[in-house]
Amino acid sequence: MNMNNVSDEEFDCHFLDEGFTAKDILDQKINEVSSSDDKDAFYVADLGDILKKHLRWLKALLRVTPFYAVKCNDSRTIVKTLAAIGTGFDCASNTEIEWVQSLGVPPERIIYANPCKQVSQIKYAANNGVQMTTFDSEVELMKVARKPVFRIATNDSKAVCPLS
Repeated sequence: MNMNNVSDEEFDCHFLDEGFTAKDILDQKINEVSSSDDKDAFYVADLGDILKKHLRWLKALLRVTPFYAVKCNDSRTIVKTLAAIGTGFDCASNTEIEWVQSLGVPPERIIYANPCKQVSQIKYAANNGVQMTTFDSEVELMKVARKPVFRIATNDSKAVCPLS
């Protein structure tokens, strides 16, 4: 887990200084919103609590890697926090895969988890390095296992047309 060099600007969040409470921040935000035309929604999350729960998971389930379902809450701040601490991500669409990868999450930490995948979506995931996928039925398993193709890298340095 590496949270060094984390800034509130990068995560679009506010860290509470000593002596301040979440209520203080909420009161300030309510005053800001009520005195401006900007009426965007906002929410308050305790990133410290997220970190504690992640550590508790790792301690209790040593061999089980957590995969956060992006569809549950795709807040950039939460996803970036989870990415920074090494969490895996459960992505249900090409858009979610693309977005999580744009935040620097490597494909090894992404599982494509859609209960009814189109073949084009499976290909998209594979073309973007995502190797893990779920299946919830025999039909879904057949989509993944229909024509398995193994790509073997060979030493073709002397080939007229190198393909590896």
